[in-house]
Amino acid sequence: MLFKALTDILCRLPEGPRRHVSRAGAAVIWRLYAKVKVEGREHLPDGPCLFIANHLSNADGITLSRALAPRTVHFLAGVKLGQTPLTRLGLEAVRTIAIKPGTADLEAIRRALAVLREGDSVLLFPEGTRSRTGALQPARRGAALIASKAGVPVVPVAISGTEKLLPINDRDMGGEMIQRAEVTVRIGRPLDVKQLQQDLPADAEPRQALVDALMREVAALLPPGYRGVYG
Repeated sequence: MLFKALTDILCRLPEGPRRHVSRAGAAVIWRLYAKVKVEGREHLPDGPCLFIANHLSNADGITLSRALAPRTVHFLAGVKLGQTPLTRLGLEAVRTIAIKPGTADLEAIRRALAVLREGDSVLLFPEGTRSRTGALQPARRGAALIASKAGVPVVPVAISGTEKLLPINDRDMGGEMIQRAEVTVRIGRPLDVKQLQQDLPADAEPRQALVDALMREVAALLPPGYRGVYG
């Protein structure tokens, strides 16, 4: 109750101070609760890239932002995350591009492509929602649209353990509570989207086939129990 009351108070601060407090608070909480191991940083390209990752928890954005630092990464995040004090503060602890899940949100796609042109990186979760089982779910085609138009390397990222760090609470997303957990982030080798497209089956739906090919690269970085439909 005390934690919830504190988040309610913080949300009443002006935007600038609120963002500063959110980022500082997230840094302290993650140092106390998350034991994060990052593997594969040597695979990161020098310039901007499009990261694709599996999605387990509302802790994923902050965890990956810290794992990929000092690179500047903007996360595509569902608009509903701004509806509770806790998730709103979590959003403000990282750089985000709001997207309407389950729709062809062309404005969000344009913003993501603009961020890449300006030299920053973008990370998206092709599944579109957090996995309730920890295993990969079928990815949505919007990720393929961004990947095919981005003109930058696509880097697969696999995360495990955040489902224990901030477990999903479907009854009250704003009431989710941080727990101590070990988390692993694995960064894969950059992918050439044009080469992937050339290797797709001729009779496949192009966008779905591309996003599935990308997600198989994420799955290869995950422990077997997390690979789900891409195992």
